[in-house]
Amino acid sequence: MAKAKTKTQSVRERRIQHQARRKQQRLLAIGLSIVGVVLLAALALWTRQVNTVNAELVLPELLEAPPTADGQAWGPADAPVLIEEFSDFQCPFCGQHARDTVPQLLAKYGLSGQVRYEFNSYAFLGAESLRAAEAASCANEQGYFWQFHDLLYFNQHGENRGAFRDERLLAFAAILNLDQAAFADCLSSGKYKDQVRADAEAAKARGITTTPTFLINGNKVEGAQPMTQFDRLIAEALLGQ
Repeated sequence: MAKAKTKTQSVRERRIQHQARRKQQRLLAIGLSIVGVVLLAALALWTRQVNTVNAELVLPELLEAPPTADGQAWGPADAPVLIEEFSDFQCPFCGQHARDTVPQLLAKYGLSGQVRYEFNSYAFLGAESLRAAEAASCANEQGYFWQFHDLLYFNQHGENRGAFRDERLLAFAAILNLDQAAFADCLSSGKYKDQVRADAEAAKARGITTTPTFLINGNKVEGAQPMTQFDRLIAEALLGQ
């Protein structure tokens, strides 16, 4: 009887050990599968970023500062109409506005004396938005804000996918023939990091919640607008003087 009981216990113990080994094997297989998925995702992300960084740069047809450029603004300081733009360099609708509407605004109002146009950074879409805004401020030190602004908006490739990594930002500076050592030092030092964050907080304090947003003599207009809408709003602002 004792031998039978011992034999039964031995079989049960082997079964338990076998089940434990199978459980460990399943857990190991699951763990390896998870690691594999993570590695594949990391490889895909790295490949996408490398391809984005190495993508051919797009150059605007005209890469010049507005004729009345004054830092991050153009037009006379005492113009009767003040347009304040709040934008993120990664925002696709901001890019649409920069590529399509800003050239039209410049062509019609740049020398009219009627409009003062000010660009305000509102970087909120992630690390590359912050970095792009810092780089634009570094370019502004050398009097090339608007050219750098255009290069950024003509070379958007989605949010935080490598389009505005430091390598690309340095390449923009080279295209513009900036003092590259000074630009690189400015960018690497994080000189404008706090200012960029402060600008975003200042925009929030003024009730800006989306990009692009425009204040036309203090009246809020949200979203990319066609030139016809700006013409109407500018005419209304002039009548209100």
